Amino acid sequence: MGLGGTSDTAPLDVGGFEVGWRDARGEHRRPLSEAEEVEFETGLPVRGFPSYRGQRNFPGLYWSATMGGHVGFESWLERDHAMLLDFTPEVTGLLSQPLWLFWQNDKGRVVSHAPDYFARFEDGRGVAGGLPASGPGRRTVGGQVRGDAAGM
Repeated sequence: MGLGGTSDTAPLDVGGFEVGWRDARGEHRRPLSEAEEVEFETGLPVRGFPSYRGQRNFPGLYWSATMGGHVGFESWLERDHAMLLDFTPEVTGLLSQPLWLFWQNDKGRVVSHAPDYFARFEDGRGVAGGLPASGPGRRTVGGQVRGDAAGM
């Protein structure tokens, strides 16, 4: 599967991160460094998509030809990202809300984030993305904002 990129790139430093995910067998959690063989794209979303009257965003389901099934989205922007990934020939798997990332912030408090999507590429790489890059909801790790995509 390849944790951290292709053979010509250096692996990411994932120390201090844990990952949680769901599949048909239940819920799982382990250090991210030990999750190289996990096929996140075949799992289940780790959280649902709330929908209620007066909601300001537009959640829904997109039919993915890559997956042969629905992929969830929480906004039209996320839907567009799902469509872009679905139309990328190198993408072989896609899941929305695929996992939880857990880490400690600078104050020692455990924080978590569920990326919007996980995409698997035909060369085995996996990419999780959707972490806000700025604004009140941003998350930082070691003083750095973790941006749109974290290579898995």
